[in-house]
Amino acid sequence: MSTDIIQTNKNWLVWARKSVNYDEETVAQKMNINKEKIRDWERTGKITYSQLIKLSEICQVAPHMFFSKADPVYEKPIVDFRTLENKKIEISPDINFELRNAKNKRETLLDIEDESEDFHVKEFKLKDYSCTSSDDVVNILNNVLEMSKAKRNQRKLNYWISKMEDLGILVFQFYGIPPKDLRGYVLYYDKLPIIGINHRETENGRKFTLFHELAHLLLKKEGLSNFESYNLNNDIEVQCNYIAGEVLVPNKDIDYRVKNGEIKDFTNSNLIKKLANYYKVSGEVIVRKFLMGDYINSKDYEIYKNDLNKYLFPTSKKNSKKSIKKQKEDITVEEKEKRKKETNRRIAQKTITENGDYYISSLIYAYYNDILTLLDIARNLDVSIDIVKSIIQIMDEKWRD
Repeated sequence: MSTDIIQTNKNWLVWARKSVNYDEETVAQKMNINKEKIRDWERTGKITYSQLIKLSEICQVAPHMFFSKADPVYEKPIVDFRTLENKKIEISPDINFELRNAKNKRETLLDIEDESEDFHVKEFKLKDYSCTSSDDVVNILNNVLEMSKAKRNQRKLNYWISKMEDLGILVFQFYGIPPKDLRGYVLYYDKLPIIGINHRETENGRKFTLFHELAHLLLKKEGLSNFESYNLNNDIEVQCNYIAGEVLVPNKDIDYRVKNGEIKDFTNSNLIKKLANYYKVSGEVIVRKFLMGDYINSKDYEIYKNDLNKYLFPTSKKNSKKSIKKQKEDITVEEKEKRKKETNRRIAQKTITENGDYYISSLIYAYYNDILTLLDIARNLDVSIDIVKSIIQIMDEKWRD
């Protein structure tokens, strides 16, 4: 059967490749075939079963889609606010997969809502706000989030993610994309808008990105962000940077410190670190506040560029895997079982972090109410059933606390 030629809808073969921005050469290399074969499939729709399965895995689509009689509808490309050395960069397949996955998760919750009379997806509480200026957005966020000096200085990332979820926002963290390519994204909907932030940034870096993307939501400007430039060309990115910076580190605070003589040397590394630690933000936020407040001018920036750029463009966290040779050890069955549980728990916690408490809790609700099975959840989260059981255990512990 695997070598039998089957007839598919050729338009879906084309869509599967183009929807994630793969070219013919890339797909051909991944499938270890000539790219002429790809062109032949897309011209005739004829392909072997085994090749179809492999293509569906590469493009991350369900095989049954290729047999649909209706032609695919191409979505409008997402707005891309990213720049690299002031040049536009391509939306990679990994980014397209991340966006598709995020949209599918949102659809999952809407499906659960349809299946249950008692489960209601949260409305986006800020959808009716009309913002005419950056300061309007800052005032709204300060009021809605009940922002205070204590919260700015003490609350960590998880607290703010929880606050965003309370507003009816899905917050996802992605792992496989370098921050220089994508720091965050926003998908706007009146119901369940989505914010994505890059887990490979530092915690305080993610915190700023979270507020940057929240500003995008208030402005109803969805898109991709990385703001990897000192002189941003895009007005929306400049505006969202200002809003995030003002909510987390108000200008009046900086002005007060300057007038009191507490801040004198705006390029001093120790000062930048001290302020970053006080406000629980990255050094990048402090440097940008100095730049945007004209405390550091273009001439100063050029002189101290090397020192300041380590804050503006921090290197991403690297998963360094050191090769350590371990001696073979004899371990008991009980120890093996203990290690397995510890591993499962680590993976479970990572999965919760990646998807957010609200999304995970909704899946568990669907399980307890016989809408989803453990296998359904495992497939949805791309983990084993054992991991799902660990996830449920962790969430139960949270709820008991």
